[in-house]
Amino acid sequence: MRIVLLTTDYPPYSGGGIGTFTYELSKGLETFGNEVFIISKKHMINYNSQSLNEYFLTSPAIPPKDIWFYITRSYSITKLVKGLKPDVIHDVSGVTGYLPWISKIAPTIVTVHGTPLLGRIRLLMGGEDRIRSILFDLTHSIPARLVQIITKPDIKYIVFASKSALWDSLIGLDDKAKNGLLKKVHVVYNGVNINWLRDIAKSTTHVENYSVVFIGRLMEYKGVKWLVRAFRLVVNELSKAKLHIVGDGPIYRDIKDLVNKLDLENNVIMHGSLPRTEAMKVLAQSMVLTHPSLAEGFGIVIAEAYAMGKPVITHKSTYSYELVAETGAGLMVNTLNEREYADALIQLLTDENLYRKLSQRALEVSERFSMENMVKGYLKVYSKAINGS
Repeated sequence: MRIVLLTTDYPPYSGGGIGTFTYELSKGLETFGNEVFIISKKHMINYNSQSLNEYFLTSPAIPPKDIWFYITRSYSITKLVKGLKPDVIHDVSGVTGYLPWISKIAPTIVTVHGTPLLGRIRLLMGGEDRIRSILFDLTHSIPARLVQIITKPDIKYIVFASKSALWDSLIGLDDKAKNGLLKKVHVVYNGVNINWLRDIAKSTTHVENYSVVFIGRLMEYKGVKWLVRAFRLVVNELSKAKLHIVGDGPIYRDIKDLVNKLDLENNVIMHGSLPRTEAMKVLAQSMVLTHPSLAEGFGIVIAEAYAMGKPVITHKSTYSYELVAETGAGLMVNTLNEREYADALIQLLTDENLYRKLSQRALEVSERFSMENMVKGYLKVYSKAINGS
């Protein structure tokens, strides 16, 4: 099967889950004997391509970057896809919403990674997140709707990365819209290369005592400010505790200033954006992953942590009920309550029996989120799209 993956976020790095998803999926599909071609916006990231089938297209590096990519490289993307003669097109990050004619070239499926709940939360948070949410709607949602007045994308199936992302998307829809959506819907969990991650964990000679790691893009809704404030309370009781923050984003400077203000320079290490392998090494050297994001479509770093046997602490939200409560491999707390958040961190860092129990459970449930299961799920959807069933 010849498969084209369209994305604006590749290769994998510590600030983008879609890049990791695209990488894992492409490698898994190749393992199953398929030809995979990736077309992506070029990012300023050090990356040594291991495949001749990766096509990186440059576009203006000014906001809104994705829109400039669609506008300036529309012809190149269309020509590339036509020339590759795919059996199926997999739109990983909403490209066909802006270039709908591409979906006419071959049967097309779309993966939904996010959740509409996130947009509502960002509006409620106010400040920079509210402004960014409004600007995103103006620069992304409205142009897509205008383009689709002329021609609509022909999407065979829509794949959600989790059941919770699907549930969130059904909120507010009338019965007709719900039924129309559900006819096209599949749920396929994002998957990771478990063996590769466990090899990294096995090669790690030292796991730092009382260590916590956050990996992700630094945005307001990710909850990192509440994490740092809660960690001040953790350090008050565990003076040697360490928090590793891996990632970059609009509030990087704000986080760094908060660390200094709370006198946490010796306890909080800000790594910035790292290549994925380096980010996973930091995860392997830490005891606990924390993911205080207020909303997510999935949270692939949670699957990466489970593969290494790392328990997680997340915010109470729809994604965490599915990935944490149902799996029993971590703790859910109200991360907006700094005392409650700190107590959960302290408990997991100091209670050896609880830590051992959750760590073992993480290893057990990690198979749900394997690359193999993800690939098998997508191959079924591809076949249905091609066969028109």
